[in-house]
Amino acid sequence: MPRDYLLRLIEQFGMIWRRVLRFKQLRRYDDGLDEVEKAYGQLFSLNSKFIDLLPDDGLLNLVQTYGELDADKCAVLATLLAAEGDFHAGLHHTDEAYRRYERALLLYGALVRAGRSLPSETRQATADLLATLEQYELEPPALDDIWRVYAALHQHARAEDALFSWLEAVEFERESLIQGVTWYETLLTLSDTDLKAGDLPRGEIAESHAQLQAILRHGETEARRN
Repeated sequence: MPRDYLLRLIEQFGMIWRRVLRFKQLRRYDDGLDEVEKAYGQLFSLNSKFIDLLPDDGLLNLVQTYGELDADKCAVLATLLAAEGDFHAGLHHTDEAYRRYERALLLYGALVRAGRSLPSETRQATADLLATLEQYELEPPALDDIWRVYAALHQHARAEDALFSWLEAVEFERESLIQGVTWYETLLTLSDTDLKAGDLPRGEIAESHAQLQAILRHGETEARRN
């Protein structure tokens, strides 16, 4: 996708986002929903109803260009969906709010799984969404996305908490354990300064890494016996 288009997308989003935040601060939830609706039209030539009716695959296709995920489009759409969820929550539209939060997480998760960085313009909104979702009882796929997105935000301690919630939900399944072990090994390559910024000391990382390895070895031993 041409770089000038992406720059215009982020620039337009920045102006829209300032208005969205203002409506949040003023608790003008209906006006906020109208602003998000305008943003969908301006940035994606779509409306909220159409986006809401898209299946998950269709939503993901919407933020792809020539078959590849576009990080900026993905993050912008996810952030608008999360904001729309917040405005619905302010109006006590519980189901509508959760659905948009869920869809926003799907997009953030897809972005991270594709190995793309979260744009700086949306990182705070991403963190706010994760904090909101922690109030809900989530299914394993959502928990899987949450720990990965926290990890991408370099919020290591929160990522670890979410990782263990996911592992417990999937009953410490082997492939999931391997992914957790791999993440800890990646963390151990970081500097102490980076780890401190993520609020997870090296010693705690080493302990958790060893714990998951022990669970993994135990499971493999039991599997051989059976």
